[in-house]
Amino acid sequence: MKRNIFLFLLMIFCSSVHAQEYRWKVGLDYFFDNTEYAKSSFIDSETMNGIWFSPMGSIVWNDKHSINAGVNLLKIPGMDKVIDKVNVAMYYQYKSPKILFLAGSFPRSEVLGNYNNFFFKDSVNNFVPLMQGVFWQIGSDRNFFNAWFDRTGYATPAKHEHFFVGLSGKASKGLFFADFQSYMFHYSNTKPATPGEGVSENLQLQATAGLEYKKENGFKGLLAAGMLLGYERDRRFENELYKPVGFVARGNAEMWGIGTKNTLYVGDPRMRLADAFGGDLYWGTQFLRAKSYVESEWYIRLIESDFVKARFNCNLHFTEGNVLFQQMMTVSASIDNFSPKNGRKTVFPWMKVFH
Repeated sequence: MKRNIFLFLLMIFCSSVHAQEYRWKVGLDYFFDNTEYAKSSFIDSETMNGIWFSPMGSIVWNDKHSINAGVNLLKIPGMDKVIDKVNVAMYYQYKSPKILFLAGSFPRSEVLGNYNNFFFKDSVNNFVPLMQGVFWQIGSDRNFFNAWFDRTGYATPAKHEHFFVGLSGKASKGLFFADFQSYMFHYSNTKPATPGEGVSENLQLQATAGLEYKKENGFKGLLAAGMLLGYERDRRFENELYKPVGFVARGNAEMWGIGTKNTLYVGDPRMRLADAFGGDLYWGTQFLRAKSYVESEWYIRLIESDFVKARFNCNLHFTEGNVLFQQMMTVSASIDNFSPKNGRKTVFPWMKVFH
């Protein structure tokens, strides 16, 4: 009897090992982000530049489960260090046509692409590429709901505890859609607690509805409007509680790899606790501290293929009666054995001028 049980377990183990696949991926992401904000009361001008190198290995079984581990190495051009920052990515993933679940340390860009810079400013996307927590989503690209948790800081005698809890979703039918993005950022004390310091929260919810049209290799457009609601509190003081409300409008268009994305905010000034907490409490663009703000992105896709994507942006920021400028260049290259690649490359009509 024991011998039969042993043989049965051995057969299960062998079949499990046989079902495993070993996969790898190597990625390189370059970013150049130059801002000219001298006339702004809220943000200083700066140039952000960096190169991320990200090798990763994965063990996959049953086509849905995987354990992934790798490193993200950041090199900042002009700095003396060989490597300026090291992040470790390691996470479990379950992926089916309708369900996605991740737990561990994983790329934010792969799961929170529907959040704009009202929630995460450019410097966060450039220098903090990983989430550390869990993400769960049900649905498809046009109809989905997700919930997530991101532990951004662990309490120590010198560091504060802080984390995100977020929800977002989208419902579409034909050209019509409604979506929302939200999070609660909790900023707590050190451990042991530092006298005179306490707990603060920053909650944001953006909800919009409108029309969206997409045609493969053709025109893409979006027009939507809605509200941006906030809740900002410093628990140490009863009068340090703010509930900003504002109107939001979005208008996007793209044709042949040339496009524009425009976002308008009009309403109550936000980030009312910025003088006390600054970037410790607020992760979105500081331009929301004004009563009105328009971001107008203009971009061109220089390369669009299975292996490489390159894009140049010229962004305009209308705030405090001024027009501020931003130039961005991003290049992402990757190679892997996850799935067969046919070397597909999109050639936009404007590219033929240079051939």
